[in-house]
Amino acid sequence: MTRRKEVELKAEISTATSVNADVVVKHSMSPSHFRAAAFFAERSAGLEDELRGTDLRDEASKSQHRAYIVAAVASAVMGLEACINEIYLDACDRSQRNLAGLNEQTMALLAEWWPEVEPRPILLKYQHALLLAGKPAMLKGENPYQDADNLICLRNALTHYKPEWDDSLHVHAGLRARLEGKFAANPLSSAAALWFPHQCLGGGCARWATPTAETFVSEFCRRLGIATRIRSTPQP
Repeated sequence: MTRRKEVELKAEISTATSVNADVVVKHSMSPSHFRAAAFFAERSAGLEDELRGTDLRDEASKSQHRAYIVAAVASAVMGLEACINEIYLDACDRSQRNLAGLNEQTMALLAEWWPEVEPRPILLKYQHALLLAGKPAMLKGENPYQDADNLICLRNALTHYKPEWDDSLHVHAGLRARLEGKFAANPLSSAAALWFPHQCLGGGCARWATPTAETFVSEFCRRLGIATRIRSTPQP
């Protein structure tokens, strides 16, 4: 065999090996959820500006506005849950790249407890991770934990929505107590309308959701000792 033929044969073998090799990849969804939340918040604010001073009997525009806000809240909470799930699963993979700053023992503990923690409430997963790493848990009565909990309660009220009479408010009154004053009321809603959902679900609420979730994640990562999982989500 000539030298040229030998080189060509080796090149063919190398190419075939590269093509047939198994490629294993894993995709993280939390950044996409946070970007989606910011996108929907921006759209809701833009639509509010368009609708100010117009005929608010336009049900199609009002429905679109409501859809953006609900989507912003849901996406922000989806980002919260996806993020902590990804951290536990990175520990299962012993990912030194994604969890630089954690030692082998901590990653082993996170991996060991993952089956037990997986079905638990979102914020409990974060608290449990801190305790496994030997870090103090966040204080529930202080931010950023408190607002993250408020955000999840709002998402839950939307997901499992149950109408309430205006003279017999229970869950909806609790939401108002938690959230009123944290963001501007919906300018497209009458002051006489029910606070939840009408006055609550405005652009102010949507713009509050994303930074609330991202601030919580950033503080968690700081406490755990890993790089932030937030990738510069543009704020509206």
